[in-house]
Amino acid sequence: MPWWNYAREHYLAIHTDELPTTTTMYYDPIVDVHHVVPATLDQVIAWYAGPQVPEDARRLFAAGIASAGIDAVGPEAPLPPTRMFGASLALAREWDMPDLEERIAHAVEASYEPTWDESTGEFTWGFGLDEPHPRGQYNAFMAAAEANGPGMWERLSAAPLEPCPQVVAVDFPAVAMTRAEWINGSLFLHMSPLAPDPSKRTTFRIVGAEPRLWDYIGIEGAMIESTASALIVTVPLVEGDMEFTPSSY
Repeated sequence: MPWWNYAREHYLAIHTDELPTTTTMYYDPIVDVHHVVPATLDQVIAWYAGPQVPEDARRLFAAGIASAGIDAVGPEAPLPPTRMFGASLALAREWDMPDLEERIAHAVEASYEPTWDESTGEFTWGFGLDEPHPRGQYNAFMAAAEANGPGMWERLSAAPLEPCPQVVAVDFPAVAMTRAEWINGSLFLHMSPLAPDPSKRTTFRIVGAEPRLWDYIGIEGAMIESTASALIVTVPLVEGDMEFTPSSY
């Protein structure tokens, strides 16, 4: 990758045997200026680079945690709100580094306010920001860290995903799908209404499903219409599990 060979020398400084102490966060080609910051940012860059250039990503990660001073003793709580520690936790799990993972996870748990909102069924992190809505990018990195395990990020990026149906047009936040999984040809859902009411109904669509008959088990009273473009599902506004499987008839 010619572009990466250029970037690793001119932006990331990982073209030598020494670990970098700085990195380019942004380059302005008009005025030819690099916005140079400490190599702590390499923890985030390593997350993006990991599936594509894993060896270079490990060097960036090593530079990042060394620059942040967490390679030996781990971060100390309270942590500042940032994407960095979510990225580090995700990569410690990706590369099976249990000691570092434990140290980062302990500081994250003590600092980032992991919270279940029982009224919406959402799990988010507040980061001590006291904001009306969870901070998007920061939560995205923490969610990736929660879902990750050894080699999962690289495998996810290296191989194409199995084509599968997608659930769309859900009446969120009145309704949340707290589970949506495609397993061995069947679609499993768990619906969690904000205010359950069996006398009311909600409708959503499943796109990418074959235009054929589908068997259904789950919430009683569901109505399923199969069209050329989607399955249209109308179901009572109650909490429950749903399973959709291609019919054998």
